Amino acid sequence: MGMSHRYYDKLQRDLLQHGDTLIVDLPGFGGTPRPEHQMSVGDYAAVLSRILDEEDAGGCVVIGHSMGAQFVTELAIDRPDLVSRLALIGPVTDIKHRSPVKHTLMLAVDTLIERPLTTVMVGTAYAECGPRWYLQELPVMLRYRLDERISLVSCPVIVMRGTRDIISGHDWCERISSNAGDGQLVEIPGQPHAALRGGAAAVTAALLTAAGQQAETRSGTQVGAEVEKNRHQEAADREQHDEAAQGRAPGQGRSTASTRSFRSFTPGVGSGPEVLELRSITLGDRQCRSYFIAYDKGVACSTRDRSEPAAVFVLIHGIGMSHRYFRRLGAVLAAHGDVHLIDLPGYGWTRRPDHAASNAATADLIGKLLDDAGASSCVVIGHSMGVQSATELAIERPDLVSHLILIGAAVDVEHRTVRQQALRLGVNSVLEKPLLSMVQSFDVLRCGPRWYLAQLKLAMSYPIEFRLPLARQPVLVLRGSRDVVAGAAWSTRLAHIAHDGTAGTINGAPHAAHHSADRAVGKAITAFLGQRPS
Repeated sequence: MGMSHRYYDKLQRDLLQHGDTLIVDLPGFGGTPRPEHQMSVGDYAAVLSRILDEEDAGGCVVIGHSMGAQFVTELAIDRPDLVSRLALIGPVTDIKHRSPVKHTLMLAVDTLIERPLTTVMVGTAYAECGPRWYLQELPVMLRYRLDERISLVSCPVIVMRGTRDIISGHDWCERISSNAGDGQLVEIPGQPHAALRGGAAAVTAALLTAAGQQAETRSGTQVGAEVEKNRHQEAADREQHDEAAQGRAPGQGRSTASTRSFRSFTPGVGSGPEVLELRSITLGDRQCRSYFIAYDKGVACSTRDRSEPAAVFVLIHGIGMSHRYFRRLGAVLAAHGDVHLIDLPGYGWTRRPDHAASNAATADLIGKLLDDAGASSCVVIGHSMGVQSATELAIERPDLVSHLILIGAAVDVEHRTVRQQALRLGVNSVLEKPLLSMVQSFDVLRCGPRWYLAQLKLAMSYPIEFRLPLARQPVLVLRGSRDVVAGAAWSTRLAHIAHDGTAGTINGAPHAAHHSADRAVGKAITAFLGQRPS
């Protein structure tokens, strides 16, 4: 209720190690269009069944949290062929709390015991959903009798709750699991209502245990705790064994790469689901990820010449941000080629390294990731301080980079102090769209102050005015006309000193021009590529 697919990012990160995932933004949530009429639980279940049918995905482990537990329960009742196992996390609504006022108060109290990042995410999602749609759907949630409907589910059911969850109490969840034909209750120690976030590893372990050992008789809490502990210990033992066998010190292993796919569905938006493929590479304690969007040939047919070769776009975010910052521009560019949205080490859900690495080292890691993906002749796009890693990648890997695009290039040589940058970023946040500012705040908090400051110090010392001329590729320097971080004189100077540079301005856009004016930025990039062949 009020949430979006982003609520599942931690759990998804763990589940991707064991299988593909499909993540749904239901109508009215996560930025999807709000229906004009109230939707019932059955209506939401029908949307889910249509999505799974389109994906030809039967026999799924279907997971629902809070009100989502109602949607997936109804799906399992109506379409048992689609659901092999049902997982209900923090299911609602307890028959003791069916009053709208009481339920709202309990939600408010829950925010006091949730992690700060989760609270920020919830606030962002509610703002995106809007109070009208939330209040319109609230009665639907309160009157649904999950405790009665669960008895009609034919597949195994695992009910999970955090031991500190005041919304989904122990007695209520025990009642749900008891009423299910084949039910099991698992409690995640120390977790509040959003157990799927702070307790993602334990939730994953419980799901895997339930799937593999249906006849397990130990308590759910023991199962989750023991499996989680064993999984981490086995991984650590395996890593130490491999390092010892190869004569390497801990944490200095060879690079390892992996690929998983997932799909993010936004019903009613566009011609179909957005399909992303997750690739990751790890070198020592540094991990880099690429969220890959395949070239949308259907859209391309109406926007470009079919005979024109598709490009490969690589989008690199700045300090404190993540790949989500580039989702809008990535969708625009997918009409012209494949897109790689990068999460640098320590950002998004990549692991936080022990020490900051140079821009050259980061560029080398990105290059290895793209090599593993089979990419070549890439158009590399960096934003803000991400232009530094993008520039290094162009210098060190001319075989991999055909064009270089710098958006809101930082850091101006006249403003290379932490105080000056903090002031400019603070002023810019007032100019950005409120929702984007909330997303930025969440990403910065998730990154953490220690890592943010370490990266900022590194960025302050990078001499882009001396490094950029070493890049032999055509360079486009873009900025929004309202960008107070990357000034007009500085951006023009970078375009002038580049070996083959061009400057461009996006009218009316602040620092995050690629987000607030994604189509204009996409148009500027494709026009530049048309003028400057590799």
